[in-house]
Amino acid sequence: MSITNWSLISLLSSSIEQCKSIEFMPLTSTDEYKVYCYCEENIYLCLNILEIKPIVSLCYSFIFSKDYQQDNQLNISTRVLLCYTTECLTSWNIRRRLLLSRIINIQEELQFLDILLNLKPKSEQLFRYRRWILKQEEIDKVSTNKELELCDRTAEKHFINYASWLHRRWIIQYLNVNIDEELERNRLWLEKNLSDSSGYSFRAHLLSKKVLDENLIRNELNMNDNMLEFYYDRESLWIYRQTLIFLAMKLQIIDKKQLLSNELDSIKKIQENFFSNRYSRLLNTLLSSDGKQFRT
Repeated sequence: MSITNWSLISLLSSSIEQCKSIEFMPLTSTDEYKVYCYCEENIYLCLNILEIKPIVSLCYSFIFSKDYQQDNQLNISTRVLLCYTTECLTSWNIRRRLLLSRIINIQEELQFLDILLNLKPKSEQLFRYRRWILKQEEIDKVSTNKELELCDRTAEKHFINYASWLHRRWIIQYLNVNIDEELERNRLWLEKNLSDSSGYSFRAHLLSKKVLDENLIRNELNMNDNMLEFYYDRESLWIYRQTLIFLAMKLQIIDKKQLLSNELDSIKKIQENFFSNRYSRLLNTLLSSDGKQFRT
């Protein structure tokens, strides 16, 4: 390995460590020199998307080189590599060891992950590593609001981001978040992202944590009614409504025939479209079978 190559990786690592935001974009190189990054006021770092392959190859070479196995060297090479590709399990395992050895500071590593999650908001490996770090921290030092805000941000940056919602499920359980408060936060999020079916899937998960009754289901259906009045062509709303009906059908005390009949009457008030017709066919099928498959 040449000194020049290691100096390049060290420079990239230093830039990454100092900056608060990272983006990939094409940067123009010349015959005389290659442009690998551009840093603006130590805040915004642009990595050259045209030079990803050589940097990744260099990082792997250093990580598996016997001459670059000191802790500080591994910290540098893995930090750079994970900005270019977050799916390198070897790098994550190296950083786990460095963190347990206190070579890496927990709070600084969480800040590094914040930057990476803005860059790669759907990376399962990133979220998995973040959960592992949070388990190493004293639980009273973990900021619930910060984690929930992170989930909001990553879910908005990438449509149907199940990696983000899975992390949120873990946070809800690990930090014992109030379900009613989380349902309200979710309602506000869905008002701005009502086409995102993953948000409704998470809401159904929250409902499963509560004692279901007819009033709760009815409140959810009313919320769905209000949205369908203006956005009757959004598939996510119809899928969630179907989920609510299936949940209601499992309630012992509810009159299933009456529920299905009321639903058929209710959707007649909504402008007819492909999704409403499909939903009507489902209701008629359930009604004709008398909902027997839901009886326990």
